[in-house]
Amino acid sequence: MNDITPISKKSLADHLAEELRAFIIRNDYKRGDRLPSTADMAKLFGVGLPTLREAIKKLDTIGSIVVKHGSGIYVGRYFNTLFLPNPITTAQPLSKTKLLELIDARLAMEGMIVSLAIDKLTDKQFKVMKELLDDAKQHLDNFNECGLDYLEFHYEIRKAAKNIILQEIVRVITNLYTDDQVQLINKHMSCQDDFKLHSDLYDALKRRNKEKAIELMETRLKRIGEIIINYLPDDK
Repeated sequence: MNDITPISKKSLADHLAEELRAFIIRNDYKRGDRLPSTADMAKLFGVGLPTLREAIKKLDTIGSIVVKHGSGIYVGRYFNTLFLPNPITTAQPLSKTKLLELIDARLAMEGMIVSLAIDKLTDKQFKVMKELLDDAKQHLDNFNECGLDYLEFHYEIRKAAKNIILQEIVRVITNLYTDDQVQLINKHMSCQDDFKLHSDLYDALKRRNKEKAIELMETRLKRIGEIIINYLPDDK
């Protein structure tokens, strides 16, 4: 009797994702470098396009590579990440209970990040954050556009904290949300209110007001938690 379990498509994609990372390292690709086309990589690794696309999606989810539709595939900001999300976990939406646990985890960490960053944020970083807010203000009718600006806004805070462990843990946690869950949260969060909160957060950081900055950071996370409680179905 053959007791060897065939390799599943999912495990093959996981293995291919590791091979893609090794390929990038071996060929000394840097952040922002363009990678070969999907057709060329499928031929190079001897796999079908569906398997390659699944592996690419896994790396795109954790920020190791960036897929720009109509342009190509590029090495991402988080290529040299220390922590990777569990591919089994990210393959399906997290339960309501787990999402609320993620909010609790972020509440425990974001205050520490603000405390570490508050006195280290530079004039250059404040300039970048202001430009991001100005751009978000022009797109208050499109939460996806605003969301991209806010992601970069919060990245500047985490970068200023100079603690790569905290920075990457929070990044991994936020990447555990599925697209459907993010869309649901966006649907029930006022773009105007969220912009006002980020503007107030910017002012608090600029004044080096740690307590106020932490309060505002926690307020946003609690709002997201309320949306999860009110609009996501209860666990079965």
